[in-house]
Amino acid sequence: MNNSAFIVSSTTYAGEAGKLRKDFCIDYTSKKKKSLQRINDEISKQVNDRGETITCRKGCPVCCVAYIEANIQECEAIAFYLYEHPAVLASFVARYNQWRVGISQISREFARCEAILHQDPGLKLSSDDQVVLLEVLKKYHRQSIPCSFLEGGDCSIHEVRPYVCANHLVSTPEAWCRSENWYEPNSANRPRIYMTNIDELYETGFYVNDLAKPVIGFMPAMVYRILTEGAAYIQKLTRHEKE
Repeated sequence: MNNSAFIVSSTTYAGEAGKLRKDFCIDYTSKKKKSLQRINDEISKQVNDRGETITCRKGCPVCCVAYIEANIQECEAIAFYLYEHPAVLASFVARYNQWRVGISQISREFARCEAILHQDPGLKLSSDDQVVLLEVLKKYHRQSIPCSFLEGGDCSIHEVRPYVCANHLVSTPEAWCRSENWYEPNSANRPRIYMTNIDELYETGFYVNDLAKPVIGFMPAMVYRILTEGAAYIQKLTRHEKE
C-alpha cells in the first residue's frame, strides 16, 4: 500500500496553522451534521407528501458508483475524519489505488469533466460542455467503479458524507437504479429521484481566508491529494481559483 498518505499526517495539525485547520474541521463537521439532517427532513417531507416511501436502505451500494463532487471544505473535513479513524484511512488509500486503475480507461474525458466542474458555478454551461459532462458521467457510471469509501456495502464516512450523496434519495425499486436507466429521461424504469437545495455546496468560507469562489471537484481525488500533499495542495488549488 502507498504509505504517502500517512507521511503528511504527523505534522498535519501541528502548530498554529495546523490548529486552524483542525478547529475548522471540527466546527464544519458540527454544522454539516445539522445541514445533513435538514436535507433528510426536506426530502422525507417531499416523499411523504406524494404518499410514497423512500426505498434507499443501508447497505445498498447501487448509486455508489456515480460521480460524486464535493467542495474543498467538505474534502478537508473528510480528510480530518480519516486521520481520526486510521482503519478507515488505510482502507480508503488501498481502494483508491484500485479506483485509479479503473478510471484510467476514461482519464482524458474525466479530465475534461473536472475542468468543466471547476468553472464558476454562476456561469451557464455551454451546450458543448453540457453534452461532454453528461456523456462522461454516463460512461463513468456504466463502469460501475465502487466509491473508494464503500466498505462492505456501507459508507465508511457516512457521518461526514458529501452533500451530494445525502441529497439523493429514490422511491422506486433498487433495480431501476442501473446505469442504463439513470440518464435516460424517457426510460420507463428511470429512478424517481428526490432532491432539495444544497446551497452549502457553494459556500466560500474557509479557514484563514474566504475563497474567491467555490472550489468543487471529484471528492475521492480531492481527499486523496489533501492526504498526500497536505496544505500545499489546498493552497495551490485555492490560489488557482483566485486567478
